[in-house]
Amino acid sequence: MTGVLKALVIIPNEQTREFGSLVAVARQAARNRERADKNPPILALRFFAELGVYVAVYEAQEGAKPKVKKRSG
Repeated sequence: MTGVLKALVIIPNEQTREFGSLVAVARQAARNRERADKNPPILALRFFAELGVYVAVYEAQEGAKPKVKKRSG
């Protein structure tokens, strides 16, 4: 592994009833969070019944794009 492991919490809803939908949501959320050009690999996806949520673990690649805010004016 060359990256850092990170996790996302996914609260299930009408659109995330199927496993494929959950993986797609996890990939997109990880990609947005890391500001990556491609989806980071999802290494694990688990449901925690006592909390009613899914947790997705993904590998963040080193050298991800930093957050840059544009200044107006």
